[in-house]
Amino acid sequence: MAVLPSCLLSSAALPPRLLPSITEIQESCFALVYNAYGLRLDQFHVDNLTLVSCWVPASRGDKPAASGAANPAANLAANPAAVPAKPPLLLLHGFGASSLNHWINQLPAFSRHFDLYIPDLLFFRGSFSRSSRRDERFQAEAMMALMDQLRVERCAVVGVSYGGIIAHKMATLCPARVTKLVLGGAGLMLTKGEVQGVLRQWHADTPTDLFLPAEPRGLLRLIRLGNNEAPYLPDWLLQDALEVLFENRAEKAGLLEESLKAAEANAEDPGSIAVPHMGTLLVWGGSDQLFPLAIAHRMQQHFGSSCRLEVIEKGAHAIQVHQAARFNSAVLSFLSKAGSD
Repeated sequence: MAVLPSCLLSSAALPPRLLPSITEIQESCFALVYNAYGLRLDQFHVDNLTLVSCWVPASRGDKPAASGAANPAANLAANPAAVPAKPPLLLLHGFGASSLNHWINQLPAFSRHFDLYIPDLLFFRGSFSRSSRRDERFQAEAMMALMDQLRVERCAVVGVSYGGIIAHKMATLCPARVTKLVLGGAGLMLTKGEVQGVLRQWHADTPTDLFLPAEPRGLLRLIRLGNNEAPYLPDWLLQDALEVLFENRAEKAGLLEESLKAAEANAEDPGSIAVPHMGTLLVWGGSDQLFPLAIAHRMQQHFGSSCRLEVIEKGAHAIQVHQAARFNSAVLSFLSKAGSD
């Protein structure tokens, strides 16, 4: 969350109902930045139950494919104008607010080299499903169906935190569709003891209490967890953010439950974690207080020689936000290298 000018902070005493939503204003400003970097927001019915909101290159002249689209290779052959001018790059956000907030610092660097596809994961902002499924495979299948709709046959995938977990699932379910894989602070394994340790450290009763806060102080705690610090933010502004960004709470609680269940199972049997067959980069904050660096080392060892680890010293969990320049440099360097795909 951006630091607001002091003239806005000085209005803290005013009742929230008398103020416009600062969070919605900020998102509108971010959307204008996305537009300025050649992106437009579209929605895609990837099946009869599921709608995915995604920022796509505005230069694409094609229309979204019909629901339940066929082979993407056939779509490309039938519509060569849909072939992007630059390599496609799919960006998957974490369990925070939305795609807008997560990737604003990557647009200048990444858009120069790639055609960007930036969706909201299911139950975040404009994406929703009437399905009862909440597992990670469900999210990954929806993202692959989105790529079908967009007629993107193969792409590199970058995911942070929960988005990285979904990116890994995509890469192992459909390895022929993912050219390279970048996982930023995406802990695929977390023991029950580690989960309880995080809860104790941050004075939270349950994972839902920590990751889906219902009151302003809880949101400030979550911001500190992601960044190891937080600016002064008045309660009315935090409450505004909660009301705008933390929709679909029951559905997100289900996602969180399923993800923690999978992470704990992986920690009990690390050998069961699928190994990506394409070049893989792990980007990790050296001071990540959610997924400690030791988890990254265990993942690198398990993934083998096709995986390398880039540690950003003093980096917290949300490295793409507070260490954007170093994160961008590491990712672009990896994606620009030939081979390993």
